[in-house]
Amino acid sequence: MKTAMRAKDSARLDVLRGIISEVTNAAKTSNPVTTDAQMASILRKKIKASQSALEEFKEANRTDLLERETKQKAFLQELLPNQMDKEAVVATIHGVLGNLRVQGENASQGTVMKALLGPGGALEREILDTSEVARLVKGLI
Repeated sequence: MKTAMRAKDSARLDVLRGIISEVTNAAKTSNPVTTDAQMASILRKKIKASQSALEEFKEANRTDLLERETKQKAFLQELLPNQMDKEAVVATIHGVLGNLRVQGENASQGTVMKALLGPGGALEREILDTSEVARLVKGLI
């Protein structure tokens, strides 16, 4: 943050202040940010908001705001940790599906998601978009 302040990089500074604000607000709730996955979720949410702002600025022909928001989105994407690639996630889902079928359990979407993301799950500690995992699971069942 000091580096952004010294460089007078307002886009980075605004992003960092926004993230600090989100984490601080979450700390005051019953679900504070304690894992990398929760932090990645906050970053993905901010990227999605930035994307919608970019679209609105394009429609309003606001090039000044468009340029600034583009810089902020690029910085947010730099902060987002690397996620597992899609092929590795699909391979893990196939493995879990195979294990469930061997055990004779019903391979419903909820059961597979619990086996993947629940406590002790195959993808429990991984940083990934759970909605994308759910979509992949639904397609493979």
